[in-house]
Amino acid sequence: MLTKLLKSLETICSNVCIYSLLLMSLITFTDVFGRLLFNKPLGFAYELVAILLAISFYAGLSQVNRKRQHIQIDLLNKYFNGPIGNVLNWFSYFFQLIFFSALVIMIYEEVMMSADFGEVFMFLNIEKWKVLALLFGLAIVALISLLQAFPTLVSLNKKESC
Repeated sequence: MLTKLLKSLETICSNVCIYSLLLMSLITFTDVFGRLLFNKPLGFAYELVAILLAISFYAGLSQVNRKRQHIQIDLLNKYFNGPIGNVLNWFSYFFQLIFFSALVIMIYEEVMMSADFGEVFMFLNIEKWKVLALLFGLAIVALISLLQAFPTLVSLNKKESC
């Protein structure tokens, strides 16, 4: 049941990522079009594109973490087979786990500080803690997806050692 819930959360995150990237490109196009033709740029475009970029980044992390589709240098794969590859694979997994755990904690602290200070976006007039809370939720889903990738890591190591 937990796997089903996580899978549906990852599907939602993937869709959020896709639509935020699409919306980001539409806003950028509209801003440039308005600036060049009518000399009227969208004042809120910079803030909204930055928010959408952060949302697309954190929403996409769950898929990347679960499927372990991080950027890899294929040229080095032949040198890191066998036990060395297993050690590096485990090292990178634990490093990612520590990094994403720290990231979730830091975003939580930012949510709390932003809520305490009552920070607001200049043009959008939205409280920053609300956007940060969304990013916090997406970061938690990404961390849980990374934790779920542990069995994949174990089976990957068994395949490499054979």
